[in-house]
Amino acid sequence: MRILIPILTLLLISCSQTDKRKKNKESENTKTELTAELPQVNDQFQSFLDKFPKIELPVMIKGCEVEYEGLTEFNEENPSPYVQDYSYAVGQIKTNGNYVSVITLGVADCLLPVLTTYKLTGEKIDSETIAIGYCGSGPCFECEEFMTLREDFTIYTADTLKTSECDDDYNPIPGTESVEVIYKEGRLTVKGVIELSDEMKKKIK
Repeated sequence: MRILIPILTLLLISCSQTDKRKKNKESENTKTELTAELPQVNDQFQSFLDKFPKIELPVMIKGCEVEYEGLTEFNEENPSPYVQDYSYAVGQIKTNGNYVSVITLGVADCLLPVLTTYKLTGEKIDSETIAIGYCGSGPCFECEEFMTLREDFTIYTADTLKTSECDDDYNPIPGTESVEVIYKEGRLTVKGVIELSDEMKKKIK
């Protein structure tokens, strides 16, 4: 019996150490798998993201009224492989998945919001202009360009068009106004895909 007790003690210690080594190995394997699933942002892509201030949802932009002074501009003198030239960096938004998303302003008659999503490595997932694009200048014509990305990651964008008949001097004739809303709805998915509906119309007046 005196001989058996030390032997049993040694066996218990050995088993305990084996279980501990096994658990440590499993923990290391789990960390390795997680690291493989979450690749790190590379330096070039991080430098690009640093040009975008982090902004909170909801985001609302009126393309014909938005201020762009002070925003980083991407152009021939300041190009980036991650975004089209002639655009402005609005901000980087919080996402609902394992990806990165930024909003830029494309240059047109009115500035057009562009939503772009990337993998953490910088590879582009999706990019969409979140605008209708019918606004511009003209006689007897008014237009408001609007988009919003809500806290639940749903998207709405619309052009509100107000048109009138013109007199000989190209002034609106009172009582001939017509108001129409052209809009799209959509959402940003957890995989970073941007879903937008076809254009829909709603007559206001």
